[in-house]
Amino acid sequence: MAGPGDAVPPHPPRRVRARRGEGGRLYKEILEAAEALLDSSGENAVTIRAVAQRVGVSNPAVYLHFADRPALLRTVSLRVWDRLDEYMANAGPSTADPFADLNNRCVAYIRFGLDHPLRYRLVASGPATEATAHVADACFRNLRHAVRRCAGDGAENAAVTALTRAICACLHGAVSLLLLQPASAWPRDLEGYAQDVAAIATRGALSLCADKKP
Repeated sequence: MAGPGDAVPPHPPRRVRARRGEGGRLYKEILEAAEALLDSSGENAVTIRAVAQRVGVSNPAVYLHFADRPALLRTVSLRVWDRLDEYMANAGPSTADPFADLNNRCVAYIRFGLDHPLRYRLVASGPATEATAHVADACFRNLRHAVRRCAGDGAENAAVTALTRAICACLHGAVSLLLLQPASAWPRDLEGYAQDVAAIATRGALSLCADKKP
């Protein structure tokens, strides 16, 4: 991970002016620069000026794509949730065991939060959270689908939703607990930590699903 000093180059290279039809390339470069600043220095480092300097363009060039800083942060947040969704979707080899599938997705959620702590903090508690609620819902549906497979088709929708919320609270709590502490206080075996929390969530789901079956 880059250090804070890498956030904004003091003398950014002059960027070659994009040709007609290449606006999409600049849009992508702006978002990549914003994510790099977020990863290295946190949300406060993501400003229009800092992003423009990192890309090597003028401030107005950034404003052509984003009306203001909140709009830029909202788009960055959307990409964070999309990446989390990808983590869970690609959690591991497909398995016919619904509880193994749920376990893999839980591990992936925790891995993402700990691999990208500043990105996770932005979408979990930052100002763009409300604006990206519909994308967060997609991640919830991802987990809910896995829980539905565990509970079986006969389970009531309300019960499946409630169980999914409980699992989400467990996963979010496991990530947030570490993010509130300095990295020096984190467990040395983060993979083991993720596996343990996922096992608790999955076995809890197994127990509750068994209790709710007729």
